[in-house]
Formats: sequence, C-alpha cells, structure tokens
Amino acid sequence: MKRSIAILNPGRLKIEKRQLLIQNEQGEHRVPLEDLAVIVLDHQAIDVTGPLLGECGDYGIAIVVCNPKHLPSSYLLPYPGNELHSQTLRGQIAASKPVQKRLWQEIIQEKIRSQGRLLVEKTGDDSGLGMLAHQVRSGDSTYCEGRAADRYFSALFSPAFVRLRGKEVEEFTESVGLRVTNSMLNYGYIVVRAALARAIVGAGLHPALGIHHRHRNNAYSLADDLMEPLRVLVDREVYDRISESELPSDLTPDLKRRVMRALTAEVKWDGRLFPLDAALENYAAGVRRCLLGESKALEVPGV
Repeated sequence: MKRSIAILNPGRLKIEKRQLLIQNEQGEHRVPLEDLAVIVLDHQAIDVTGPLLGECGDYGIAIVVCNPKHLPSSYLLPYPGNELHSQTLRGQIAASKPVQKRLWQEIIQEKIRSQGRLLVEKTGDDSGLGMLAHQVRSGDSTYCEGRAADRYFSALFSPAFVRLRGKEVEEFTESVGLRVTNSMLNYGYIVVRAALARAIVGAGLHPALGIHHRHRNNAYSLADDLMEPLRVLVDREVYDRISESELPSDLTPDLKRRVMRALTAEVKWDGRLFPLDAALENYAAGVRRCLLGESKALEVPGV
C-alpha cells in the first residue's frame, strides 16, 4: 500500500538516491519515492528542490500545498505524457450525456449506501438511506443526494450541525466545536481529493472534465464527482475523534494526522477489501472504460 505523508514543521525536502530526504530540527528522515502516493506540505517554511518535484512527477506522486491558514490551496499532479492520455482525452470529451448521467447515478447510489452503512455502524439506524439509494434515477434527477445529506449529517453529528465550506468556516463564530468539525471534514476531503486526482491522471483522464460538476473555475471537477462515495472515510475519522474528547479551538497537527488516516483505509471493491490507493486506481480505470464505451457498468468503491 502506498503511503501518504504530511510535513507539518519547517524543513528542507530534496531527492537523494531515489528517496525523499526530509531535513529538519529532528534530523534526517528518508522515504523511498516508490512508496509514496501523496505528500502534503503544511508549513510556510518548507523548502523543496526542483529535482524532487520532477522525480515526484515521474513516480506518480501528488503534492498538496497548504496556505498560511493551513488549508490545502493547490495540487501538483503527475503528467502522463503518452499516447494513452491523448486517446483517453478524446474519448472523455466525446462521452455522451446518457453515459455521464448513468455514471453519476451509480456514484450517488453508492454514496448514499455508504452513508447509510456508517450511520448503522455509529448510531444503529440508517435513517432511511438504504431505501433512498434505490430511488436515485439517471443523473440523480430526483435530488436524492441532497435529501440524503440532510438526514445523514443530522443523524451522524447532531440536528444542529451546519455544513460549512471554505470561507464560511473562517467567518463562523457561533460554535468553536462546529467550526473545528467542519475544518476537519474540509481538510480530509481535500486530501482524499488529491489522492483521487492522482489516480484520475494516472488513468489518462483529465481531472477538469467532470461528469456532473462543471464549474469553469474548478480544475478538479472529475475528482469531485468520483470522490462522493469516499467522503464517508473522512466522516468516520472525524466522528470517532470528536466522540473521544473535547475538541481544541483550532485545527491542530494532531487533528490533521487523524483525518489523514482516511488514506490508509480499506474499501470494498469487487466483493473484496482493497487498500484505498489500489481501489482508486481501479476506480479511475473503470470510469475511463465507461467513458470510452468499453464497459457499461461502473464498479464504485464501497465504505
């Protein structure tokens, strides 16, 4: 299983003998590049060499860069400069609306089923999500995703829970616990999104060409589409953490490490349990086959 690491302290990163060399006040640490999937740079005093960035691209490693507020702000993704990429890109652009709507239906069905399973695991009741998953139509024309989310977050966290994104978190002052819970969710979602974007690029797909999300300023629309069923991995880590003890007043390094554990999870794939990184590669390859007309049904990872 590939490793994902977060650099949370000042230091210098460089390449040495095909290994990531981390130099900081604690000494030197080495990690073979072939073992890595995602590197999170979460400090403003981290120096990274150009040769390391180039080697990360060659090894298919995604790099997440955080801003001064310690929130992920950009990705560096490997570029597959081969014939597969151009061939796949043409097929991705030409994919029909019915195919894209069917894929979205399958993704949302699995998302709602996964949410229901987590509710059963943590509360003993799925709040009707299992039945709602059967009502999802092509393109989710009946808006089951939104209806499921209302039930899900209320049942998992509390009826008073409010989902906050981006600047909404920074501006929210009514409840420290609610703000930090949302910060944990957002941080975890973005890291999982980076891992999925890496798999998408590896499959020869372009992450900006979504099947449902299509905002012109979103360079990772397809990653946002495909990660919907995987959000539950982060939700589980956040739920377990806030159930253990009182939350601090801010998103601490310990909380970040906790939500990053989602990347080490196993997910259900083809009736078996797979490490997340392997399942993501299979998932992206399956989407490619569907978009190019090589397959009709999509296998979606289950949580």
